[in-house]
Amino acid sequence: MASNRHHPRLIRLAVVSAISTVTLGLMPGSGQAVPVQPAAAPKTATEAAQKVAQLGNELESLSEDVNGARIRMNKLQAVAVKANAAAAKIDKQYATLSSEVSKIVRSTYMSAPFGQFTTLMTSDSPEDFLAQLSTLERMSEQRGKVIGSVLRLKQQLDQSRETAKKALAEARAEYQAARSKQTKLNDQIKQYKALYNALTARERAQVNGGGSADRSNRIPIGHLPPMSGRAKIAVSAAMAQQGKPYSWGAAGPGMFDCSGLTMYAWGQAGVQLPHQSAQQYSYGTHVPADLAYLKPGDLLFFYSPNIHHVAMYIGNGLQIHAPTSGDVVKVVGVDWGNLVGATRLT
Repeated sequence: MASNRHHPRLIRLAVVSAISTVTLGLMPGSGQAVPVQPAAAPKTATEAAQKVAQLGNELESLSEDVNGARIRMNKLQAVAVKANAAAAKIDKQYATLSSEVSKIVRSTYMSAPFGQFTTLMTSDSPEDFLAQLSTLERMSEQRGKVIGSVLRLKQQLDQSRETAKKALAEARAEYQAARSKQTKLNDQIKQYKALYNALTARERAQVNGGGSADRSNRIPIGHLPPMSGRAKIAVSAAMAQQGKPYSWGAAGPGMFDCSGLTMYAWGQAGVQLPHQSAQQYSYGTHVPADLAYLKPGDLLFFYSPNIHHVAMYIGNGLQIHAPTSGDVVKVVGVDWGNLVGATRLT
């Protein structure tokens, strides 16, 4: 029977052999399995940890894409509902006015000779007759203008409704495509978690860019720089989530992904953010991503050209974030190497 002291080494050898297959399956254009080249496979546990980090980064990027597709679909659904309701209201108004104008047309123009004769016989003078006839014409003209305006508005709303319908269909298709892709990656996600769990604490720290995944490693709010207002509320809310697990697409209260954490924390301060890091970048005021300018509560954005990770700055060169699957919400040093921008929401 093999000695137990060799077991961790065997696990990491399994990591080395399995991670290359998982990673290759995620490469662009890899619709079919590609033979693994021995030279490209990780040779050490450190290389395996790097591959795990690469895979986690790709999965987080995909998760943020799915979050963005969901946001766009929800917005377009609201647009479609509003456009449909407005069009239905105008349709009703149009039908009512059309009926009224039809009655005027029938009573005024289809029986014009009799109507004019009756008006003339009941008039005190020719001038009175002309005044009454002019009033009838003006009424018809005014109704004609109204119905024309309603018709034009109805046409505009019909066009708007059709545009919203088309955009909604496109958003749904985009979202379903993203969801389908994520579903296909479920097995890789499971393998990722298994591979991550097989790494040592030191190797996990390498994957996560430093810091510890220990759930008891909590930094109290009292050790941070003085804060006030909504920033203090947001930072306090984020800090209270330390130790809660990362989960793709989660926004609390029990689990979080990166943008879910910042959305939740700032939501406690009354600031509504979308559940996607790239969209959160357009909120607030952009500030220099530099230690000399950053303040607690600022949002930090990572990776270029497509932003797909966000954290909250808490002062002293530290950030709180939901790192990746297998890890927990925690405080670490700012990842200055991958930082691409910052925004301030106060």
